[in-house]
Amino acid sequence: MRRMKYLAIPVLALAMAGCEAGQWVKAAQQILPVVLPMVTNLVSAVSLLQGKTVSAADLNTISQTASQVSNDLNLTAQLINQYQSSPNVTTIERLNTVLEEVHTNLSSLLPALHIADPATIQKVAAVVMLINNEVVSLQQVLPAVSGGKLKVRRGAAGSPLNAKQLKAQFNAIVTQPTRNAAVNQAFAGITLK
Repeated sequence: MRRMKYLAIPVLALAMAGCEAGQWVKAAQQILPVVLPMVTNLVSAVSLLQGKTVSAADLNTISQTASQVSNDLNLTAQLINQYQSSPNVTTIERLNTVLEEVHTNLSSLLPALHIADPATIQKVAAVVMLINNEVVSLQQVLPAVSGGKLKVRRGAAGSPLNAKQLKAQFNAIVTQPTRNAAVNQAFAGITLK
């Protein structure tokens, strides 16, 4: 009977780890389809402001960054599906690398802009920070790689929002009125359903 107890502990731990791994996969698969349109919609709103509060150079910077981020998020989705069918250390390491690239690109975007209008920069910054925070939260719930093995993280600092919460926060940001009517109009048109 004692031997059965000791055998049951590793089996239970593996079952719990598998469940938690499944939870991060499920969370990621739900939020990525929300984050991608957020990136695209940001470019759409900013393009409406080109020549008003956004220069062609800033629009180009935002568009290029959004393109890189979108490509990396699409790769992230592919890697998550790959991990789901065949969990392994290499896939998690690649996921971490790709998500770190997304984080780096988003973090470097705002300092590269030269937008003088406070309403525009406020909207752009809020959307970029929301996306970046979600990417970082997703990265924090990925299994950790230690000694060439995967370990489920316990008590991650910030778990990702669910799709409904993420949409609600995004919509609250883009519909929040500013003192600039053109900014209000451009951003109000990019809400997520």
